[in-house]
Amino acid sequence: MNYSHIIDNMLWSYSRITTFEDCHYGFLLKYIKKLKGQERKFFADYGSFMHLIIQKYLTGELKKDELVGYYLLHFRENVVGKAPTYSIFQNYFKQGIDYLKNIEFPEEEIIGVEEEVLFNLDDKNFIGFIDKISERGGVVITDNKSRDLKERTGKAKPTKSDKELDKYLRQLYIYSMAIEQKYGVLPKELEFNCFRTQKVINEPFDMDEYERTKEWALKTISDISNETEWNPNVEWFKCKYLCDVCNQCEYYQMFGDKAKSIGGDA
Repeated sequence: MNYSHIIDNMLWSYSRITTFEDCHYGFLLKYIKKLKGQERKFFADYGSFMHLIIQKYLTGELKKDELVGYYLLHFRENVVGKAPTYSIFQNYFKQGIDYLKNIEFPEEEIIGVEEEVLFNLDDKNFIGFIDKISERGGVVITDNKSRDLKERTGKAKPTKSDKELDKYLRQLYIYSMAIEQKYGVLPKELEFNCFRTQKVINEPFDMDEYERTKEWALKTISDISNETEWNPNVEWFKCKYLCDVCNQCEYYQMFGDKAKSIGGDA
């Protein structure tokens, strides 16, 4: 079935577009049927909690010597989802403490923290929440990431980690549209603060990549508007630990724990 009458009036975001890329059926459940997740997920909970603490630090609500105490006091009420394994829980928990002990940002003028932005791409309306906007000899967009991204290798043939970095940079190029429309300038740098590994990755803004990201976003939205099959992509780990509507998904109910990985269409 085609839902273009609903899709044409959607408020878009990077996460909505990538949800469709990950699983067409997941997009249908979340954004067409508007199902709400019934189960908290560990990775989402952990990331949101760390974002909250970093926000409180950058806005002056918490001082550096208060961060670890706040983390320990409020961890269980914020991170409710169950980790896949004990070792994953242990690593994430300890890495959070280590990061907050050593938290450090460069000297800069902070323009916005967790700033909600509304902008448009052609006739499509978008929303985003930018973790940090700062002035450092030019505008810098920073995204706080729990994922262990790798710095670009610079090899002639992009590696797997290079391609992963480019995938996540799309989000910051999407946000660059908001910066251009709100402040009248384009960012100088795009930055990932990979807090679990205490690594900061800076990428100079690339106009060609900016235009390619716009084309990607518009093409994917067009694909969504024309979709009629809504096939699932059942991958055990992603479904169980990343998808917040998996327990309301018929395909996950059919396959679920029977297979560790079922790629492609079910």
